[in-house]
Amino acid sequence: MIRPFHLRDTFAVARLQQVGVPLDVEEQLTHPRSPLRSVLIDGILSPHAGPSTFILDQRDEHGRHLGLAQMRSRSGRPEKDVVFVAPALDVGNGSHAIWQRLLTHLCIQTAERGNLRLYAGLPVESEELQLFKNVGFVPYSQEDIFQLSPDAPGLTTEPGLTLRPQEASDGWGLQKLYGTITPRTVQNIEGLAQGQWALPNRRWGEQGRRAGYVWEEGGDLLGALYLRTGKEGYWIRTLLHPDAVDEATAFIQAAMKIVSRKADLPIFFAIRQYEIGWRSVLTDLGFQPHTSQTLVVKPMTVRVRKKSSILIPALEKSSSEGAATTARSRTDIPPVEPTAAWDGSPQ
Repeated sequence: MIRPFHLRDTFAVARLQQVGVPLDVEEQLTHPRSPLRSVLIDGILSPHAGPSTFILDQRDEHGRHLGLAQMRSRSGRPEKDVVFVAPALDVGNGSHAIWQRLLTHLCIQTAERGNLRLYAGLPVESEELQLFKNVGFVPYSQEDIFQLSPDAPGLTTEPGLTLRPQEASDGWGLQKLYGTITPRTVQNIEGLAQGQWALPNRRWGEQGRRAGYVWEEGGDLLGALYLRTGKEGYWIRTLLHPDAVDEATAFIQAAMKIVSRKADLPIFFAIRQYEIGWRSVLTDLGFQPHTSQTLVVKPMTVRVRKKSSILIPALEKSSSEGAATTARSRTDIPPVEPTAAWDGSPQ
């Protein structure tokens, strides 16, 4: 059986998190937290959001099988991410079947709570990726993560670009910038990224700090910088207008000046496969490939039944004519009132 986490599962989760697979690369590289800590914090901060951690506990002739799957809501968006699954596939002992059952359960729970999409980031060309595909997840992009080498050249002393802190009024400009850079298929999958680059107020228990900066020229946003600062490292993600690609080096230099004000920790830079021109720039600045992940999504279909008091015009007319004919031929049988129709189209 699969059930939501309960306090009695604390020791089981503590064991499973030692043999599981974390799927949130950004969190793992900047400010990792254990599944047990996550479920306890979520229970305090979001008690009405519904369960996020599920336990599989099954006994058969081969013994007892335990599994764990955890997902997390995206702030301000009706979407979730799969962030942890256990045990790892290389453990064996039916782990593939455990993953498939748990992922299927997460999809059902996500849809039933009205969420539109379930995301995950998975190792490229891996068994994990194939299992997600088996459950209906679809790859939509690849993200490559680079790490700044310790012997990277120093920052330039030239003035360069000026980045200012992101403001709430930048929302429309960020949306336009995102739409210019991102392929339409990815935009549709990501829900046009409404709020994706917004910076919500930091909540108690949140891991790391998030900050946003923008490059503005003549009232237009030409670049945006997302920075996550954690106890283990920094994560940088950018948007740069295609007309400003020649300024990519200066843009990263400006970003590095912001990061250099902080402690000496690893710096990671994430780029999507459709963002052209970044790899050579990053290599010249001393970044080296660290890892890659395939981004997958499963859109949720939520069936909504809505009662309608009338039929569609063609059927309503036909029903009226039929009722009139019946009334003329069988005066002892009253006309039949139209029955209510159900709109069962997916949301």
